[in-house]
Amino acid sequence: MARVPTGIPGFDELIESGFIENDVVLLTGGPGAGKSTFGSQYLYAGITQYNEPGVYVTFEETPARIMRNMWRYGWDMERLIKENKLRIIRADPIAYGRYIKKTLEPDKHDHDSATLETVLKQIYASVKEINAKRLFIDSLTSLKISPDPVDVRHIILEFIKNIESFDCTTLITSEANPDPGHFSVEEYLAEGVICLKVNRIAGERIRSLEILKMRGVKHDEVLRPYVITDNGIFVYSSDSVIGKEADVFSLQRSSILGE
Repeated sequence: MARVPTGIPGFDELIESGFIENDVVLLTGGPGAGKSTFGSQYLYAGITQYNEPGVYVTFEETPARIMRNMWRYGWDMERLIKENKLRIIRADPIAYGRYIKKTLEPDKHDHDSATLETVLKQIYASVKEINAKRLFIDSLTSLKISPDPVDVRHIILEFIKNIESFDCTTLITSEANPDPGHFSVEEYLAEGVICLKVNRIAGERIRSLEILKMRGVKHDEVLRPYVITDNGIFVYSSDSVIGKEADVFSLQRSSILGE
């Protein structure tokens, strides 16, 4: 099986050198965990290190704001777009839904299906335009536009199954639900699930990464610390956020970052 390295320092060694080609991997986490940074770094490294064009699909932020935010890490997204190696597209399911609702009979299922189809067509067109091999979708939570949980599961199922046919290795983000008993259909449909967590340990904010599953891959099962630096995300693959080791990590991080 071909592997797709993420290019994120310290992470690939946790999953036997990379994702399995054409898999759909879910990245969950709360606000500020670094999901968008992780996905952007995955695309940027793919283009600059592995010559694999990528598409960034945003359901919330504007492309201009994304490019501005990524400058913080020295990532020139605008240049990559001009070189036809990157596309950043904004897909707004709510706006599409309002438009489609006016053009259809008042059948809710047809309305949801048409909205989903429009979003998928927009993504597929961008993928084919630059022959993209990497796809980052931020965030799946925006597709949960129906108040009916059954409809939401159907929408997510159809979306992921279609994305799997795009011949891209895809990373999709989703907001983490604080309820441990909450059922998230995307966690079962994705081939892999990575969870980004932010906790306070001894008065310090500690970020940690956990690989909940990665089908077909012998993956790491330890809670690993990571930091967001001026160069992007760095994962401490040999450290763990447990007891005294967390204090050791704090000292190491201070030394490395010059704090």
